[in-house]
Formats: sequence, C-alpha cells, structure tokens
Amino acid sequence: MLIKSLENVRNIGIIAHIDAGKTTTTERFLYYAGLTHKIGEVHDGEATMDFREDERERGITISSAATTFLWESHQINLIDTPGHVDFTAEVERSLRVLDGAVVVFSGVEGVEPQSETVWRQADHYGVPRIAFINKMDRVGADHERVIGQVRQTLGSNAHFVNLPRGCEGGLDGVIDLFEMKWLVFDSGTRGRELETREIPEADLPGATAAREKLIEAVAELIEELEDKYIAEEEITNAELRAGIRQATLAGDFVPVLCGSSLKDLGIRPVLDAVCEFLPSPTERPPARGTDPADPETVIERSPSVDEPFSALVFKVVADPNKDLHWLRVYSGSLSTEERAYNPRTGTRLRLRRLLRLHADKQESVKFATCGDIVAAPAIKDVVTGDTLCAPEHPITFEDINFPETVVSVAVEARTSADREKLLEVVGRLQREDPTFKSHTNEETGQLILSGMGELHLEVLQNKMERDFNVAARFGRPRVSYRETVLQPVRAEGVFDRRIGEATVYAKAVLSIKPRPREAGDRSLPPLEIEVGEHLSFLTPEQQAEMLDLLKTGCEAGGSFGYPVVDVKVNVISLELGETADPTIPTGAALSLALRQAFRDAACAVLEPIMKLEVRIPEDFLGAVVKDLGARRAEIRETTMEGTLTAVRGFVPLSAMFGYSTDMRSLTQGRGSFSLEPFDYRVLPKEIADRDHRLF
Repeated sequence: MLIKSLENVRNIGIIAHIDAGKTTTTERFLYYAGLTHKIGEVHDGEATMDFREDERERGITISSAATTFLWESHQINLIDTPGHVDFTAEVERSLRVLDGAVVVFSGVEGVEPQSETVWRQADHYGVPRIAFINKMDRVGADHERVIGQVRQTLGSNAHFVNLPRGCEGGLDGVIDLFEMKWLVFDSGTRGRELETREIPEADLPGATAAREKLIEAVAELIEELEDKYIAEEEITNAELRAGIRQATLAGDFVPVLCGSSLKDLGIRPVLDAVCEFLPSPTERPPARGTDPADPETVIERSPSVDEPFSALVFKVVADPNKDLHWLRVYSGSLSTEERAYNPRTGTRLRLRRLLRLHADKQESVKFATCGDIVAAPAIKDVVTGDTLCAPEHPITFEDINFPETVVSVAVEARTSADREKLLEVVGRLQREDPTFKSHTNEETGQLILSGMGELHLEVLQNKMERDFNVAARFGRPRVSYRETVLQPVRAEGVFDRRIGEATVYAKAVLSIKPRPREAGDRSLPPLEIEVGEHLSFLTPEQQAEMLDLLKTGCEAGGSFGYPVVDVKVNVISLELGETADPTIPTGAALSLALRQAFRDAACAVLEPIMKLEVRIPEDFLGAVVKDLGARRAEIRETTMEGTLTAVRGFVPLSAMFGYSTDMRSLTQGRGSFSLEPFDYRVLPKEIADRDHRLF
C-alpha cells in the first residue's frame, strides 16, 4: 500500500565514496521496513541492491538500483548509487532527479575524493542532504575528525544530532541530542528494535555541550529561534526539529548522525531523519524547462498532480530482450492508456507498461503521478535526458551533463558476421551509459571504445560477453588524449566545383582561438561555436546541421587526430553562389576552413590529469612518494589521519595504469589509493617526443 499524500513522499539517494557502506546501510533500511526478511551482506555477495552478477563478484555497486518502501507513514523512493569514480555518471543522473540525499562517510577514512565529488554534485543540483558517519565500531574511527573534514573540506555547516556511545569495539548505541537519551539497539532484531535509557553520567557533559552547540547553530539560521536564544528562553525540541528542517531544506544546514551499519547500530535514526529533515516533492522548487518551439522561453512545472504531465528520462538500462527507461515524474500524471510527447523527436508515444522497481524485481502499476520514480520498458527512440510531457503542453527539461572519457580500448569482432552484432550492442550500451563513447579509427578500421577508467571498460566488456554473447578481441586500455590551439588563427575554405551544368561555389572564413578556463572547471562545454547571422539564409534544421558539422569536425580531431577542446570557433563571413541546395557548398566550405585552421594553429596535445589520494602507514611514506615522483605526480598535501598518512595531489592518468599492483608491493598490501578525473593539461614536449605512438 503506497502513500497517496505527496507531503509524505521522499525521493532520496544514498551517495558516498566506495566502501563507505552505502549498500550495507540500504540493506538495513529494507530489512527494518519489512521489505526483506533477511539482511543481505555485500561481502557475502547477497546484497539485495547489488543484484548484478558482476557487482556480487566484485563486492561493489556498479549501476544505480532503485526501490520503494514505507517507513513511519512515509513512502521512500530510494536509489543506491555507485561509489567508484568510474561510475560517477550514475550518481550525476540520480542526483539530477532526487529531492534529497543521505551522504555516508567512513568514520575511519572520513572525507575521501569521491565523497567530495558527490557532495559537489549535490551542491550543483541544490539537493538537501543529511550525513551519516558509518563504521564507528572500527579501530581508528573518530567522528569529531570526520565532521571537521566535512566542515572544512566540503564547506558545510554540519552539526551532530546524535553522538556515538562508546567507540571502536566499545560502540554500544547512540546518544540522541533531542531527547537527551541513550539509544540501545537490540541485537536479536538486528537493530530493528531499540531501548531508550538514561545517558550514563560519564557521557552527560559531552552530550550537553553538543546539544548546546546544535541549538546555537540552528538559532543563528532561524530568526525566531535566534530571538529566543538571545533572550535565554527555552527552545523546545519541536522548535529545534522544525528549525533544523527549515535550514536543511534551504541548504544552510546538514544534520549529522553516527553509527555502524554492519553492527546494526544507529540506522533507525537515519531513517527517521530522512522523513523528518529531507524534503517531499512539494517542497522542491518548480522544475524549469524551455518551450521546444522557442528555447528562449522558460517554462516551470510545479510539483502538483493538477499540472500538465512532465517527466525526465534519466536512465536507460540495456537488456538483451528490451531496454528499460527510468522516469522521474515532475508534474501531473500519466496512465498506460494515455499518450506522452517527446519534444526531441516530435513524436507521440504510449507507455504501455509502467513499473515500480525493487532492485531486480518489478511491479506493474496503472499510472505514474507527480513525485514518482518508475520505469517503462521498450519505448522507441527515447534516450537518457529526453523529456516526456503532455502533447498539449510541451516542455523540454535541461539535459544531464556527463564528464569526458579518459581511457580508450580498441575492439575487433572475431568474424565479419560478428561485427554487425558488435556495433548493435555498442549502440545499445551507449544509450544506457552516456559516458561510454565509440568511434572508428579511419587508419586502422578498428572500433575504439572510450570510458571513465579501466574498471569501467572492463565492466562493459564483461557485459558485452556475458549478457549479449558478443565475440570480440579487446586491446589494452590507453589514455584518451585531447588537443587544443595555443594561439588564435583565421582561415578560409573555398568550395568551387562544377556539378552537371552548374558551378557550385561557397567561401567560408572562420576563426578559432583558445578559450581559457580555471583548472578543474567543467561547467563550460568543451566547444563554443558562434555563427552570427551568416547562416540565416538556411532553415533552422539546416542551420542545426551546419553547427553539428562544425562540432563533429572538432571532435574528429585537429593536427594530431585527437578531439579539439577549450576553443571558440567563430564564423566570420560566408559567401554563396546560386544553388538549389545551399547545404552542400556551405558545409563543404566550412569543413575546408576548419581543417585549414587546425593546420595553421599551433596545436598541443592535452593529457588527462587525475586527482590522487593515497592512504598508507607512515613507514612506507618515503617509498610511495619517491615512486609517485617518478610518475610525474604533483604532491600538494601530506597529512596524518588517524593511524594512516594521506598523500594528496595530481598525477597524469597515463602514469597510473597498473598502479594497484605496485601499491600493494610498496606497502605490503596495507596501502590504498583513489583517482578521479580533474582536468586536461598540455603534455610535456619531452614526453610527446619520446612516445611517438601518441601521434
């Protein structure tokens, strides 16, 4: 039985760095809500939400999984996201459609690189969140150190709403700072039941001080509470809770809870906090889009069933039988008897089946309504980022932006008959995963697949072979380079050809120049193309075709054959002779001018730079830093965190292939590291001269 009141619906995601305990926490949610009768553990390969075979083999989440359950008269639609940086696109598209998030931190490792990435993604989409410091039973766990990192590194106004009782092996519950009680979780029910006790005398001073800090922090944000606080009047628990909710929804405050998912301690309060402090769909800003007929006109859809239907397709799951499309409904409702409209393709379509998801299980529903996250199988010509809406009230929501790929691999079909199947499967997987790219090398004829990292490409390869029975040979992963121009140039292209009885003529003049940006800033698109009024003689469709031609020309590569980025292309002038079809000479002249510009420009190869974090025992610091220096790493910071030393900096991706093996050797298996894409930088000339294979 699902909740009908939108005010009691919560669309949330669980986000974190890999191995912080997202899926373990989610498994407790499902068990406590009565959706499962046994807690599935990740380390046993039995987690409900990690249902894919490769996820159970590796013990990590690879693809987002969705489920719906009830808790204390609230309906919670939950998405468990991956923590590995190679699958950050799964987090990006999930946060795009969620109303709130639970960010999980390890009590030992604290804020890790991917923690920072997902936090910034949540900031970008304005998603309110609560934090859960997990693994407080582990040796080296320190909740005060972790919340300090959350405040300093992430710039968050974070404050405890409960504290761990005991530490490491002595963890035996949490202290509730609202009711000032010690919560002890029953081991017989795996933490589902809890007992409320008085706070032990030894813990009372610390709990009282933490509650006072909490009240002070909230009072600074809520005017009515500030007046009472200054006047030294009592602030009731109800007022404090209401103030925290108001500040959290505004993005000014992050409630922090503590516990241990694996030991079943402190999970119930997290579920309660989701219902109490995170927003319902009605408390989120209206969804903003544009009029498909006039992209300059902004349209808003309020989260109400009385508004026209609108939804965003935020994920496509490729399956050997049929694709499954995930939808977030922002307004109105749609039944399986009604038709929706896709503004991108200009077609009407009928969603003959609508499904509510629970991991790998599905439940048919008659309709989808505002606030729902549902799936629809086998919708024709629909891709990630498409808007579906009421035919009479068209709207186009902003597309989802995904990061650039950094690693490539060559693949060849074993037989000519297999090549057609290979191309079909690659096309389907690209619809599922927007960070998976492909192109054909014109010189070798090889199909080149590009992704976010070695693991990403390995998972895709396994899926092709295991799920789609593709027989192919895969090469070794290689870095995906880019190139840019170092100085502005101006070039012209002339197309002058006699076709039949007529002479077809066009002359295009364009400029290309570098477009500076801050290091690590991915808010700008890789290309900026400006045509002014020079293409106004063409129809809107023909103009779009010319823009695509210039974009494709840049993506096809410049002087070194790599995609050109961080440039601005400007069409300065365009002359055209008399012709029945202006697109042929116009396109040819623009292509010739672009090629000439690349030949004249001082182009440079760009290599991907990764943000690096290494955690090692101090005894191995010298050997690890020396090894990183040989890999051209730029060390920015070395700090002691608990019993480990954290080394942070930047390193070229090309120097890090196979580093996990070297790391184990250097640290006797006691070190760990993480990488995430940061930026592209000019490849040093000595490296380019040494490695002629790049060109």
